[in-house]
Amino acid sequence: MDNTEQESMHLGDDGDSPRKPRSRFKKKVLDTRGINIDYKNIEVMERFISKTGKILPRRMTGATARIQRQISREVRRARMANLIPFVKR
Repeated sequence: MDNTEQESMHLGDDGDSPRKPRSRFKKKVLDTRGINIDYKNIEVMERFISKTGKILPRRMTGATARIQRQISREVRRARMANLIPFVKR
């Protein structure tokens, strides 16, 4: 192989293909004003939990790092208080 063939094999840099979108998920905008993030508020906690029971990441909730830590802490507290299940089926 010569240099031109090797260069064209690198990561699909042929210049002809359109760019793919970065994220598969549409970012949700979280308005934290007026939301009481508390482990006893089950309706709010369930908005941050996936169908399988996992805590949703920041890129899906749109929360700031500080709010995401608070959400994670309160979801874990609700799980330990047996207010929400650890795993949904």
